[in-house]
Parts: sequence; structure tokens; C-alpha cells
Amino acid sequence: MRFLHPEFLWLAPLVALPILIHLLNRIRYRRVRWAAIDFLLTMERRAVRRARLRQILLMALRMLLLAAALGALLQPVVRGGLAALLGGSRQVAVLLDASASMSATGPGGSAFERGKELVSHTLDALPRGARVAGGWFAHSYVSPFREPLQDRAAVAAVLKDARLTGGHGDVPRALRAAAESLAHGGGGGTIWLLTDLQASGWRADEQGEWQQVREALARAGKPQIIITDLHPGVESNLSVVAVSVAPAVIVENDAPKLTATVELRARGEASAVASLALFLDGRRVDSRTHQFAEPGKADLVFNLPPLKAGPHAGYFELSPDALPGDDRRYFLLHVAARVPVLVVDGAPSSVPFESAADFVKLALQPPEAGAIERSPFAVQAVSLQELAGTDLSKFAAVVVADVPPLPPDAVQRLHDYVTAGGLLLLFPGAHTQIEAWNGEKLAGVPLQPLVEAEGDKQIKLGPVAPVNPVVSQLPAEGLDRVLLAKLFRLKPDAQTTEALIHTERGEPFLVRRQSGRGKVYVFAVSAQPDFSNFPFTPPFLLILHRAIHTHLVEGAAPLALPTFTELRLTMPPGDHLVLTPDGAAVPVMRPPEGDLLFTRTEAAGIYRLVTGSAAPADPGTAPAVAALNPPAQESELERLDAAAINALLPDSSISYLRADGGVESIGQGTEAQSAASTFPLAAIALVFLLGEVLLAWSMGRPSAAGRQE
Repeated sequence: MRFLHPEFLWLAPLVALPILIHLLNRIRYRRVRWAAIDFLLTMERRAVRRARLRQILLMALRMLLLAAALGALLQPVVRGGLAALLGGSRQVAVLLDASASMSATGPGGSAFERGKELVSHTLDALPRGARVAGGWFAHSYVSPFREPLQDRAAVAAVLKDARLTGGHGDVPRALRAAAESLAHGGGGGTIWLLTDLQASGWRADEQGEWQQVREALARAGKPQIIITDLHPGVESNLSVVAVSVAPAVIVENDAPKLTATVELRARGEASAVASLALFLDGRRVDSRTHQFAEPGKADLVFNLPPLKAGPHAGYFELSPDALPGDDRRYFLLHVAARVPVLVVDGAPSSVPFESAADFVKLALQPPEAGAIERSPFAVQAVSLQELAGTDLSKFAAVVVADVPPLPPDAVQRLHDYVTAGGLLLLFPGAHTQIEAWNGEKLAGVPLQPLVEAEGDKQIKLGPVAPVNPVVSQLPAEGLDRVLLAKLFRLKPDAQTTEALIHTERGEPFLVRRQSGRGKVYVFAVSAQPDFSNFPFTPPFLLILHRAIHTHLVEGAAPLALPTFTELRLTMPPGDHLVLTPDGAAVPVMRPPEGDLLFTRTEAAGIYRLVTGSAAPADPGTAPAVAALNPPAQESELERLDAAAINALLPDSSISYLRADGGVESIGQGTEAQSAASTFPLAAIALVFLLGEVLLAWSMGRPSAAGRQE
């Protein structure tokens, strides 16, 4: 047992003061034998014994009174904050932090496991009348209890089964949930928060969130808040904070390059050696080391062997340190045999290169020869009539060349394809009807009549969007070689579209529009030579390739997503299982429309999708669909001090304890408040005082015999 104010221990001898006074009073009197008094003593012996008993009881009450008053001054603290929980709270809500930073390890194990052990011991020691609710939290609060209940064993079992997550902490949400639980139980009581005081967990994601917490605590009767600091004192930390891949779009037999960014964080000056290993498809591929002379970041580059088509899951792993929760960084590589592109020929012809679609096909997939590099695209050409029976979802991009009037069902199918995340490139041409184009509204960019060059003078291209990756390099790659004989006049809406290339006269030549999750590119010319020499110039090929490449990079699932991000899964109808990194197999089913949004992403690692209702014997053989990682803020070493917490909750009674039961100030904030049983000891002292007064009053009253005389 420890004391918050041990300086009052010198008052402990005062507890024996009533005994000393009693002994001194006995010395004051001298016994004198007298026959008359002997007679009276014989007659009143029973009354004398009662008087002595009351005197002894009065002396004991006075000693207990002094002891209770001294205890109220000393404020004893029992191990693990038990005294605070026993201090009169009829209901307790336990909040156990399960965020990634709680993996921090010290001499007594990880902060999370020490918190679970402390909760178990304390719940067993609660008085019989106490009611308890409990749960763990990271981004959200997990608990099966709506209000506190007397079955402490059930609460202890739930907290014992708690799992450390890979997500970031959200203390405001957890406090609000605990306050609502206590309010359902009648209000009042104690909220016991076990956490490492990671500063990022106290940052509200939404404006006004802490105000909502204060209001919830007020509705719950302003319960006492006890914070147990589980932080093991990590002074430096190595973590993998990012992974990048080049090229961003990978096709079969590519040998991509992976770059892992490793960061050393420290509270002061520090140095460390980072040993990083790369694992791909379940086997170790390579390793690197880096010497940090001071805190900072370093990029470590790894070269992969040629990859086969399909998803490839892997991770980078650092040598274990004091915060192991961020020592792994997962990634997922999508490797295609080739990128499928659909070319819709608006005016098919049996004469080679009489159709605009022939020039598009040649630019995307030239004839392969030994000296020509293999094209990353696999082009399928269909007529307008064949479009109705083609599954557009299988293609990364759809190009419509020499756009003719389209039937309503084709317009709707193309619109749905783009809205769902597809890429549509439109070339008007000789068969394009302006009225039909504008009525269909597929492009979202109205057309006006053709603009033709005067005589033999050709129209040149001019400014390009300087930061757009599709066109920004074109001025140095032959854009000045493009000569236009005629072009359609585009009238884009400046609020919904972006003009990527203009002519020297200022007319838009290429515009891009966002439509749902997809994009539409509209050219002002045909892909035929009767409009311009555009199909014979390098910019024609470069724009097509870069537009598709940029869309794939922007729309594909990134290598590393933060945890607690909804996974959007595209899958066929029927029963499916999502295999999570923590070993759970979650049954899912695609909704009638759209993709499945999967939200159970608490664990960091590789998520896999299985068709059917039975999980495979080896989960690693199931197709990987996502790679999730702990948020970067969970690797920070910044801790919140008591002053900051008191500022967030100014109207709450807050107590701070260490995991070993000691009481101290957190950081450089205000003095720590007592988590001891001050209130009950003071109340006991008052009870003893009242008992002493009543007993002394009863002893001072005249006896019945005396009143009769």
C-alpha cells in the first residue's frame, strides 16, 4: 500500500492518544478504602462493569476516529487502482485500449496484456453490490453490454477474449459509449480507462466530438474517470511507414521494383540499425539493413523477380523492437496477363485502316515482333451491334471510335460502366451526328459544328494542362507535329470538366470529365486521317497509353490502405467468405446492386475472398483482395499529459494511476489527483465521531436510580 501524502505519517502516534489519556487519568486518583464505599460497590458492581465497558468502547471509538481521519489525510492507494473502484462506486464501466500502439512492450509484457491482467484481478476484488460493464476499443467500442450488470464473471470473460487490433484509438468515442452505458444503469459511478495515453487517440475526428463527450458525461451524472497509464516507456521506435511499386501497372513477366520507407522516431537523440526483410507469396525474398545515425526516414529498394499474372500478397518486416505493432507493412500487387481494352468500331470497314478503330487498335497493340516490345494491352474490337452482348466490366477501358448515333440501351450500359469506375474514350468522326450526340448526353460535353482550317493552313495545338500526367510532357514529345484540318467545337462545362489540351486558337482539343467513379475523355477530332495527322504522331499513342495507365493507378486498390477502411469488393452472386488476418471467416453476400462494402477491418494484414461457404484448409491459397496496415499515427511516441486531458474534460473528476498502483502526474501537466479511498475514510471518521458523541452523552446522563433519589 502506498500513500498520496506520506508526510502526514508522523501523526500516526496520535492514534494512541486516547489510551495515554486513560492511563494518565488513572494515575490522578489514589485509592482509599472506606467501609461505606465498599458497601456501595458491592451493591453497584454490575453497574460499574457496564461503565468500564462503555469507557473502553469510548476509547476505541476515539482511536478509530483518529485513525480514519489520519487515513483521509494520507489517502492510501491500493495496487491497480482497486481503492478507487472500491470507493463507493455502485457501477463501473471498464474501457480497455486495443489500438495498435498498445502492442508496446516493456519488462512486464505488452501494455495490452498487462491491462487485461489488471482488469481481471480488479474485477474479482469488487464488492458484491457493484455492477460492471466493460469492453475494448480502438476506432470503435466493442462490448455486448448495454448497461452495467452484477455478473462480473461475464464481463471478465469478454475482456479476457479481447484482441489487440491494428487500428488507431478513438478515446472520445469510447468515453461517450461508456457514459451512455452508465446512464442506462441509472447514472453515476466510475469510468475506468486503461490506455497508453497515445496522443493520437485523443484527437477527435469530427468537430465538436469532445463537446458530445462532455454532454454524455453530464447525462450520466458526471461519473468519476480513472485513467490507468499502461505505457511501458518506449523511447524510440522503428516502423515501415510506406511502400511504393514501379511500374504502378504491372503485367505478366514484369519485374517490378518495391521501395519501403523506414522511419526512426525518438523522444530525443537516438540511433538504430534497421533490418528489413521482404516476404512475397509466403516466402522470404530478400533483406536490407540501414544504419540510422539520428531520427529520420530512409528508402530501401528491392527488385522482384518476373511475376506471373494474378494477385501477389506480401509484406515487409523489421526486426522486433519495443513497439512491434508497426514492424510489418503489408502490400498487394495486381499482375495482369495484359490490360484488356474494348474498341467499339462505329463505322466498320473491310478496307484496312479505313475505319478509325484500326488506328486505335494499332496504337494500343501493335503487331508483335522480336524487335518490338510486348504490348501491355489486349485489345478486343467489336461492332456497335456486338456491344450489346459484351460484358463491359471485364475491360479496363472502352474506346468508341467514330461515334455514331447510339441506341438507348447502349448509352445506358456505357453510362453504368463509367459510373462504376470504368474509363471511356470517345472519338467523334464522319458518322457522328451532333444532334444525337447532344441528346444522348453520354459524354457530358456538347458538340457544335465543325471548325475547318482556312485553305492549306492547318490548325496547330497549343497549351496543355501543366500538371496532368497524361499530357504534361507532350510539348517535348512531338505535340507541335499535330496538324488539324478540321475539328468539332467542344463546349465543356468548366465546373464539371477539365480541358487538357487546347488549339493555338484556344478551342478545347481534349477534355476530361469525372462521372461517378469513372472518367470520360472526349477528343475534338476523329482517329481518321481525314481530320488530321493526329493518328500518325507520337502524341496519339502516348495519350491513349497514359490515359489508361493513369486511370488504372488512380482507380486500383493501393498497396497499403489504413485500417478501418471499408473494403469495396466486386464479386459474383452467391455465397462467399472473407478470410481476415486474425483467422476469422466472415460469410458475405453481394447485394442486389453494386459492390459489397466490408467493414470488419480491425486487423492488419492480408484479406482474402473465398467462393462458397467452406474455408480452405490453407487460407494462404485463397485469392487476396486487400492489404491493410496500422495507421501511421499509431507509431508516434507523443503522449498526452494531465493538463491536456483536464482541458478536454474540465467538469469531470479525473484520477491518474500507474499500472503498478502508484499515483503520479502524467507528463508535465497538473498535479495528479488521488485515486485513493479519501471519501469513504472521511465518511467513516464522521460516523465514528457521531458514535463517540452519542456514547459520551449516554455516559453523562444520570442513571435511573439517581433520578429516583
